[in-house]
Amino acid sequence: MAEPGSDRTVRSFLAKLPLFENLEEEVLSALVQKSRSRQIPKGSILFFQHDPADGYYILYTGSIAIYVSSSDGRELVLGEMRPGDCFGELALITGQTRSTSAIALRKSEVIILPNQHFLDLINSQPDMLRILLLTLAKRFYGATQRESALAFLDAPARLARILLQLAATSEAPGGYITISQLQLARRAGLTRQTVAKILGRWRRAGWLLTGRGRVVLLDIPALEQVEFQTTF
Repeated sequence: MAEPGSDRTVRSFLAKLPLFENLEEEVLSALVQKSRSRQIPKGSILFFQHDPADGYYILYTGSIAIYVSSSDGRELVLGEMRPGDCFGELALITGQTRSTSAIALRKSEVIILPNQHFLDLINSQPDMLRILLLTLAKRFYGATQRESALAFLDAPARLARILLQLAATSEAPGGYITISQLQLARRAGLTRQTVAKILGRWRRAGWLLTGRGRVVLLDIPALEQVEFQTTF
Protein backbone atom coordinates (compact mmCIF):
# COMPACT_ATOMS: atom_id res chain seq x y z
CA MET A 1 0.00 0.00 0.00
CA ALA A 2 1.44 3.37 -1.01
CA GLU A 3 1.74 6.31 1.36
CA PRO A 4 0.37 8.56 2.84
CA GLY A 5 -1.64 6.05 4.88
CA SER A 6 0.43 3.39 6.65
CA ASP A 7 -0.54 -0.27 6.25
CA ARG A 8 -1.54 -0.45 9.90
CA THR A 9 -3.73 2.65 9.68
CA VAL A 10 -5.40 1.49 6.47
CA ARG A 11 -5.94 -1.99 7.89
CA SER A 12 -7.62 -0.53 10.97
CA PHE A 13 -9.79 1.67 8.75
CA LEU A 14 -10.91 -1.21 6.53
CA ALA A 15 -11.57 -3.53 9.46
CA LYS A 16 -14.27 -1.15 10.71
CA LEU A 17 -16.21 -1.16 7.42
CA PRO A 18 -19.19 -3.55 7.12
CA LEU A 19 -17.86 -5.08 3.91
CA PHE A 20 -14.52 -6.11 5.44
CA GLU A 21 -15.14 -6.42 9.19
CA ASN A 22 -15.65 -10.21 9.12
CA LEU A 23 -12.53 -11.01 7.09
CA GLU A 24 -9.88 -13.17 8.74
CA GLU A 25 -6.66 -11.42 9.71
CA GLU A 26 -4.56 -12.95 6.93
CA VAL A 27 -7.20 -12.14 4.30
CA LEU A 28 -7.40 -8.53 5.45
CA SER A 29 -3.61 -8.24 5.48
CA ALA A 30 -3.44 -9.57 1.91
CA LEU A 31 -6.09 -7.04 0.88
CA VAL A 32 -4.03 -4.17 2.27
CA GLN A 33 -0.85 -5.42 0.62
CA LYS A 34 -2.49 -5.72 -2.79
CA SER A 35 -4.30 -2.38 -2.63
CA ARG A 36 -2.94 1.03 -3.57
CA SER A 37 -3.89 4.57 -2.69
CA ARG A 38 -4.51 7.55 -4.94
CA GLN A 39 -4.83 11.24 -4.14
CA ILE A 40 -7.45 13.20 -6.10
CA PRO A 41 -7.27 17.02 -5.99
CA LYS A 42 -10.51 18.94 -5.62
CA GLY A 43 -12.34 19.15 -8.95
CA SER A 44 -10.34 16.31 -10.54
CA ILE A 45 -11.94 13.29 -12.19
CA LEU A 46 -11.34 9.85 -10.66
CA PHE A 47 -12.85 8.08 -13.65
CA PHE A 48 -15.11 8.88 -16.59
CA GLN A 49 -18.30 7.22 -17.75
CA HIS A 50 -17.38 4.45 -20.26
CA ASP A 51 -13.81 4.12 -18.93
CA PRO A 52 -12.51 0.55 -18.46
CA ALA A 53 -12.84 -0.57 -14.84
CA ASP A 54 -9.45 -0.50 -13.08
CA GLY A 55 -10.49 -1.51 -9.58
CA TYR A 56 -12.85 -1.31 -6.62
CA TYR A 57 -12.75 1.95 -4.66
CA ILE A 58 -12.97 2.69 -0.95
CA LEU A 59 -13.08 6.39 -0.05
CA TYR A 60 -10.48 7.04 2.65
CA THR A 61 -10.76 10.82 2.99
CA GLY A 62 -12.66 13.62 1.26
CA SER A 63 -15.83 13.52 -0.84
CA ILE A 64 -16.55 12.05 -4.30
CA ALA A 65 -19.63 12.78 -6.44
CA ILE A 66 -20.95 10.04 -8.73
CA TYR A 67 -22.71 11.37 -11.83
CA VAL A 68 -23.89 10.50 -15.33
CA SER A 69 -23.61 12.59 -18.49
CA SER A 70 -25.95 12.77 -21.46
CA SER A 71 -24.89 13.04 -25.10
CA ASP A 72 -25.77 16.76 -25.09
CA GLY A 73 -23.48 17.49 -22.13
CA ARG A 74 -26.01 17.58 -19.32
CA GLU A 75 -24.99 15.98 -16.02
CA LEU A 76 -26.94 14.43 -13.16
CA VAL A 77 -25.37 13.68 -9.77
CA LEU A 78 -26.51 10.29 -8.48
CA GLY A 79 -24.85 10.38 -5.09
CA GLU A 80 -22.01 11.59 -2.92
CA MET A 81 -19.46 9.19 -1.47
CA ARG A 82 -18.13 9.91 2.01
CA PRO A 83 -15.21 8.30 3.91
CA GLY A 84 -15.89 4.60 4.34
CA ASP A 85 -18.14 4.36 1.28
CA CYS A 86 -17.23 1.77 -1.36
CA PHE A 87 -18.04 2.05 -5.05
CA GLY A 88 -17.14 0.90 -8.55
CA GLU A 89 -18.22 -2.72 -8.16
CA LEU A 90 -20.84 -2.82 -10.93
CA ALA A 91 -18.39 -2.59 -13.84
CA LEU A 92 -16.19 -5.26 -12.25
CA ILE A 93 -19.06 -7.69 -11.75
CA THR A 94 -20.55 -7.18 -15.23
CA GLY A 95 -17.22 -6.90 -17.04
CA GLN A 96 -18.42 -3.74 -18.75
CA THR A 97 -17.12 -0.15 -18.77
CA ARG A 98 -17.97 2.40 -16.09
CA SER A 99 -21.64 3.39 -16.12
CA THR A 100 -20.92 6.65 -14.25
CA SER A 101 -18.23 9.26 -13.73
CA ALA A 102 -16.65 10.28 -10.41
CA ILE A 103 -15.28 13.70 -9.42
CA ALA A 104 -13.64 14.92 -6.21
CA LEU A 105 -15.77 17.56 -4.47
CA ARG A 106 -12.81 18.26 -2.19
CA LYS A 107 -9.28 16.91 -1.86
CA SER A 108 -9.73 13.17 -1.48
CA GLU A 109 -7.88 9.88 -1.16
CA VAL A 110 -9.17 6.51 -2.33
CA ILE A 111 -7.98 2.99 -1.66
CA ILE A 112 -8.08 0.93 -4.87
CA LEU A 113 -8.45 -2.83 -4.83
CA PRO A 114 -7.36 -4.44 -8.14
CA ASN A 115 -10.06 -6.07 -10.26
CA GLN A 116 -9.08 -9.70 -9.92
CA HIS A 117 -8.36 -9.55 -6.20
CA PHE A 118 -11.76 -7.98 -5.60
CA LEU A 119 -13.49 -10.68 -7.67
CA ASP A 120 -11.53 -13.43 -5.89
CA LEU A 121 -12.58 -11.97 -2.54
CA ILE A 122 -16.31 -11.90 -3.22
CA ASN A 123 -16.13 -15.41 -4.69
CA SER A 124 -14.44 -16.78 -1.58
CA GLN A 125 -16.22 -14.74 1.11
CA PRO A 126 -20.00 -15.39 1.30
CA ASP A 127 -20.55 -12.71 3.97
CA MET A 128 -18.80 -10.14 1.82
CA LEU A 129 -20.93 -11.06 -1.19
CA ARG A 130 -24.12 -10.77 0.87
CA ILE A 131 -23.20 -7.28 2.11
CA LEU A 132 -22.24 -6.22 -1.39
CA LEU A 133 -25.60 -7.37 -2.75
CA LEU A 134 -27.38 -5.46 0.02
CA THR A 135 -25.42 -2.32 -0.88
CA LEU A 136 -26.36 -2.69 -4.54
CA ALA A 137 -30.02 -3.18 -3.59
CA LYS A 138 -29.99 0.04 -1.54
CA ARG A 139 -28.44 1.94 -4.43
CA PHE A 140 -31.02 0.53 -6.82
CA TYR A 141 -33.76 1.72 -4.46
CA GLY A 142 -32.16 5.19 -4.36
CA ALA A 143 -31.96 5.25 -8.15
CA THR A 144 -35.65 4.34 -8.35
CA GLN A 145 -36.48 7.24 -6.02
CA ARG A 146 -34.47 9.64 -8.18
CA GLU A 147 -36.15 8.43 -11.35
CA SER A 148 -39.56 8.92 -9.74
CA ALA A 149 -38.62 12.48 -8.79
CA LEU A 150 -37.45 13.25 -12.32
CA ALA A 151 -40.59 11.73 -13.80
CA PHE A 152 -43.24 13.16 -11.48
CA LEU A 153 -41.83 16.25 -9.74
CA ASP A 154 -41.64 19.60 -11.47
CA ALA A 155 -38.46 21.70 -11.34
CA PRO A 156 -39.23 23.61 -8.08
CA ALA A 157 -40.21 20.38 -6.30
CA ARG A 158 -37.01 18.66 -7.43
CA LEU A 159 -34.89 21.57 -6.25
CA ALA A 160 -36.72 21.82 -2.93
CA ARG A 161 -36.16 18.11 -2.30
CA ILE A 162 -32.43 18.39 -3.01
CA LEU A 163 -32.04 21.42 -0.72
CA LEU A 164 -33.92 19.73 2.12
CA GLN A 165 -31.88 16.55 1.77
CA LEU A 166 -28.62 18.52 1.79
CA ALA A 167 -29.70 20.53 4.84
CA ALA A 168 -30.60 17.33 6.70
CA THR A 169 -27.13 15.87 6.12
CA SER A 170 -25.11 19.08 6.45
CA GLU A 171 -22.58 19.29 9.27
CA ALA A 172 -23.31 23.02 9.55
CA PRO A 173 -26.35 24.02 11.65
CA GLY A 174 -29.21 26.32 10.71
CA GLY A 175 -29.91 25.16 7.17
CA TYR A 176 -26.48 26.26 5.88
CA ILE A 177 -25.46 24.40 2.72
CA THR A 178 -22.16 24.74 0.90
CA ILE A 179 -22.96 24.15 -2.77
CA SER A 180 -22.87 26.06 -6.05
CA GLN A 181 -25.81 26.60 -8.39
CA LEU A 182 -24.10 24.41 -10.99
CA GLN A 183 -23.79 21.57 -8.47
CA LEU A 184 -27.47 21.99 -7.54
CA ALA A 185 -28.40 21.82 -11.21
CA ARG A 186 -26.43 18.60 -11.63
CA ARG A 187 -28.16 17.01 -8.64
CA ALA A 188 -31.66 18.04 -9.70
CA GLY A 189 -31.29 17.30 -13.42
CA LEU A 190 -31.96 20.94 -14.32
CA THR A 191 -30.10 23.69 -16.13
CA ARG A 192 -28.13 26.24 -14.11
CA GLN A 193 -30.39 28.99 -15.47
CA THR A 194 -33.50 27.22 -14.18
CA VAL A 195 -31.94 26.76 -10.74
CA ALA A 196 -30.92 30.43 -10.60
CA LYS A 197 -34.45 31.54 -11.54
CA ILE A 198 -36.11 29.37 -8.87
CA LEU A 199 -33.62 30.35 -6.16
CA GLY A 200 -34.14 34.01 -7.03
CA ARG A 201 -37.90 33.62 -6.61
CA TRP A 202 -37.49 31.89 -3.27
CA ARG A 203 -34.96 34.46 -2.13
CA ARG A 204 -37.41 37.28 -2.83
CA ALA A 205 -40.07 35.36 -0.90
CA GLY A 206 -37.74 35.21 2.10
CA TRP A 207 -37.41 31.42 2.06
CA LEU A 208 -33.63 31.36 1.72
CA LEU A 209 -30.45 33.35 1.26
CA THR A 210 -27.88 32.70 -1.45
CA GLY A 211 -24.25 33.59 -1.79
CA ARG A 212 -21.20 32.44 -3.72
CA GLY A 213 -21.19 28.68 -3.29
CA ARG A 214 -23.70 28.62 -0.43
CA VAL A 215 -27.40 28.57 0.39
CA VAL A 216 -29.05 29.20 3.77
CA LEU A 217 -32.58 27.86 4.24
CA LEU A 218 -34.80 30.24 6.22
CA ASP A 219 -38.26 28.73 5.75
CA ILE A 220 -38.02 24.95 5.68
CA PRO A 221 -41.82 24.38 5.99
CA ALA A 222 -42.38 26.42 2.81
CA LEU A 223 -39.83 24.31 0.93
CA GLU A 224 -41.36 21.12 2.32
CA GLN A 225 -44.71 22.21 0.91
CA VAL A 226 -43.15 22.76 -2.52
CA GLU A 227 -41.44 19.35 -2.38
CA PHE A 228 -44.75 17.52 -2.34
CA GLN A 229 -46.26 19.40 -5.26
CA THR A 230 -46.23 16.91 -8.16
CA THR A 231 -47.08 17.28 -11.80
CA PHE A 232 -48.56 14.51 -13.91
